[in-house]
Amino acid sequence: MLSAAVAAILASCAPETGFDLTIDAQSAGDSPVKLSLENQEVLYEGTLSNGKLSVHIEDFPHQYAMVEIAELGMPAVYYHDGADVTLTMDSVAGILIEAGVFNDSAEALRNKGAFFDATMMTLEDKFRNAMQLNDTLATEQIREEAMTLIDSQTKMTLDFAKKNDILGAAIILSGNTSSYDLEDFVAVRDQISAEYHNSPDFIKLSEKIVALEKSSVGATFTDFSQATPEGEMLSLLSVEGKLKLIDFWASWCKPCRAANPALVGLYDAYKERGFNIIGVSLDRDKDAWIKGIAEDGLQWPQVSDLNYWQNEISTFYGIQFIPQNLLIDENGIIVGKNMEPEALAQYLEANL
Repeated sequence: MLSAAVAAILASCAPETGFDLTIDAQSAGDSPVKLSLENQEVLYEGTLSNGKLSVHIEDFPHQYAMVEIAELGMPAVYYHDGADVTLTMDSVAGILIEAGVFNDSAEALRNKGAFFDATMMTLEDKFRNAMQLNDTLATEQIREEAMTLIDSQTKMTLDFAKKNDILGAAIILSGNTSSYDLEDFVAVRDQISAEYHNSPDFIKLSEKIVALEKSSVGATFTDFSQATPEGEMLSLLSVEGKLKLIDFWASWCKPCRAANPALVGLYDAYKERGFNIIGVSLDRDKDAWIKGIAEDGLQWPQVSDLNYWQNEISTFYGIQFIPQNLLIDENGIIVGKNMEPEALAQYLEANL
């Protein structure tokens, strides 16, 4: 009896795990409700009662989560840090979310991002007007102003990510990762507290860094073989050349197609001196891939597994946007990454 009493006392004093989800959205009536994670795992499904809900849910690792109220349409996205979550429907502001200090920080960043977006829209209107007036001086000034704005937003986001613990991982991973290099991702990872090292975003960030290290300048290029348009398997390192550019592209990618003429020019200018290109396509339609090669006059070897963004080579090297490229020397060492045509031309001129 004494043991049972002690156990009851301990149980009553133990901290409660999990968090409370409270919703007050009268206009939603008896709408279905769903709480899910970024990977679409559903943690809770229920129904409002006259627009209200109060339920206790088991906690889960820090990450972005989404509450969907079917009647309202637009889901409520918040950053979960274990705090109780309260959603209130405001007729003017929409859904108001209270979900702890990490979500407050994420919301502050979103508000700053909204200011940048509004400013960019204003610049786009000015740019269109200048184009209609054929005012080349104004269009160039607006273009420079837009680039400065983008650079400012990128720096602000990175600075935020470097100072906000595990939230920083979610921020840098959800942004335009083409704006950040390996050192940026490492800096964000290294400021994350040990208590969050099992969180999904920390794991994803660590995996991203491993992939980037494989494609960093100075690393040894890991060889792959994929099928050519003719159906023959081709090893990338078997292609001859003192300097070889691994060009990640796709026929459906407009920036890739726009970049191809410059690559054709460089290929023609330096192929006799030992420069070669191997195209790795992220296509999934073989006919479209072959048509793109012909239309752009790409004379160099091409390979693809037609697995779109799951291409084995691009996945291994962490390619999340295209076009991208890796320049490797005759020893298989990566000597350049994402080189613009002008910089690539200078490197080829100096090293071939």
